Amino acid sequence: MRRVARSTAICAAGLVAAAALASCTEPSTSSDPVELPDGEPAAAEDTDITVAIPFPDVTMYSMYVVAADLGYYEEEGLEVEVITADNVTAAVASGSADIGVESTGTVIEAIRGGVDVELVSGHYCRQNFDFAVQSGIESAEDLAGTSVTLAGSPGDPAEFQRRQVLAEEGWDLEGVDVEVVYPGPGSESWTEFFVNDRITLQPFYADDRAALEAHGADIIVEALRNWANDVQVVGTDWLAENPNTMVRFLRATLRGLDYIVAPAPGEQPENADAVLDIYEANDFDVTGLRESDNLWRLDAHLACPNLYFDSEAWDVTTETQDLEALEFDSSQLVYLERAQELLGLDNSPPETLPYP
Repeated sequence: MRRVARSTAICAAGLVAAAALASCTEPSTSSDPVELPDGEPAAAEDTDITVAIPFPDVTMYSMYVVAADLGYYEEEGLEVEVITADNVTAAVASGSADIGVESTGTVIEAIRGGVDVELVSGHYCRQNFDFAVQSGIESAEDLAGTSVTLAGSPGDPAEFQRRQVLAEEGWDLEGVDVEVVYPGPGSESWTEFFVNDRITLQPFYADDRAALEAHGADIIVEALRNWANDVQVVGTDWLAENPNTMVRFLRATLRGLDYIVAPAPGEQPENADAVLDIYEANDFDVTGLRESDNLWRLDAHLACPNLYFDSEAWDVTTETQDLEALEFDSSQLVYLERAQELLGLDNSPPETLPYP
């Protein structure tokens, strides 16, 4: 079964109003323990699943494409459609999507605000922090009087993390007179600003590197941190009504992820060519990825094959994104833990990897 992808612009006004209404309530940080029967899950309650992602990306959300193409969702009795949404958390809370992928900090703040979503698993358990500057920029002080990009939109908690990593790597922007601009959620728009000389510094990802290097950019930081990136969320009511669907969805997604990741650090993914064939069949341009000999060209170094998440990952996010502390409800992880158990996995945290 191939994925059918479509793009949708979630009605912003109604969802913002709904989120504002929800934020008037006190967040719940704990709930009654969820008990799942032992053994194989029962049949899926909801078989047509909509997954919302913030923007199309050839590698970042590829586990869903791969799991669908290889028939893993079909084996679980599921049909999965991937859409894009302007506000993933709001789309999930409103029922416009069943499952969503959103940045960890954004989800924490939504839960704090009383939005009815549950964090059910990790998505990427590591983050790469790569930064490029225009040729001739040799220090943070050289950026004074210019525009830089640290995130796609104002309020993105990742901006604080990126400032922290830059400072740790010798590029502290504190006290430097720069204008921070926000070109949009996808890094391709940041790169477009960069190659047209509208910004002097940007974060970037693997598929941006070729354009940056062709422009003559200098790569100043390449760093990897064991910090949770995106997570998977669902609506509270939907989850209560679809526990078997949730376990089955996560099991199929875990299998898709296992097909992508490399056998070990420093080794090429065994199925790299087959994965790129799947991407291409789903209308992604993979020319650059096919030509690359980078061991991490599928971004699999950012993923934990067990979709790891726990209270420590939650706490690290609040610390590194300078968020107010909030207790984590570990009962949300029972679906992930059951899916892991069915595949012989546990919820071990990420190992420390050398930078690719």
